[in-house]
Amino acid sequence: MFRSLRLLSRRTRWEHLFNTAVCALVLLCFLACNADFKPSFKASITDASMKSRVSHVIDAQIDNVKEYLDEDLQAEIDGTSRGSGGRLSGSEIVDRTLGEAAGRDYLDFCYAVDYTHSTGDVNAVMDTAKSVLPEKDYNELVERTGEVEKSIMLKGEDIARGIPLNQQAAFYKDLKILVTRAIVLLVAGVVYACIPTVVFWGKVSAACAISVGAGLVAISIMSLYEYFRFGTGEGQTFEEWFKSLLSIPQADFALTTAVTAITESMGVSPVVTGIIICVFALYNIVDLTRTMIKTYNFDA
Repeated sequence: MFRSLRLLSRRTRWEHLFNTAVCALVLLCFLACNADFKPSFKASITDASMKSRVSHVIDAQIDNVKEYLDEDLQAEIDGTSRGSGGRLSGSEIVDRTLGEAAGRDYLDFCYAVDYTHSTGDVNAVMDTAKSVLPEKDYNELVERTGEVEKSIMLKGEDIARGIPLNQQAAFYKDLKILVTRAIVLLVAGVVYACIPTVVFWGKVSAACAISVGAGLVAISIMSLYEYFRFGTGEGQTFEEWFKSLLSIPQADFALTTAVTAITESMGVSPVVTGIIICVFALYNIVDLTRTMIKTYNFDA
């Protein structure tokens, strides 16, 4: 009897191992065959990394965004509504946001926007935006960004012919970076515009995301401007350089896309407009951007 039980137990273990092996094999085949499988960026964000990064972003950007927020939110941040409580730190604002409905989603979005500073990963921004945008708005954003990326790939083979051969690769790379960052800024503007009125603390991290995005676009514009000011465009005014640049198909496409995205972001709400202009002013490119917008006859 005992021998029969041991044989049964051994058989059960072998069956369990066999079933486990089969499941693992099926999973491996599924992942290998599904070339489009991509893990969620949002799911990869740990509590510790989110709190650390977003706290730092809020501390760095709060002065750029605070005056454009609701008065009651400004008072809470400054501590005036709490007597002598003192100004809230970035980490304290993160903690308060976590206690709010959908607060973690807005913090994750802010994390993703800052993450693009070093990676340029638009997918991270889109993945986290999905949690806070209405389905219709999100689908429209996906369609728009998909069209931009597809167009860049199609035009990538036809490098800007009006630029010296040894400068073409670097120039086109800069244009692509500008387009990518303009998309990030546009998404940040749309996310803020879609925040429900009942959301309180989530507005802080969303506004800071706009500020980060505006700073990234500003750096790209400065890079292109300085490149042509001291490079092939030396001796030209910015407007002269910009108009001559439009004769190059790739530059026309990329800069039109970037400026359109910026303009649309500015038109989303007074808060978005104010934050972008504030950050652009810090980089001393407000006049440059206005020239770009004027060139395209935008009324922003």
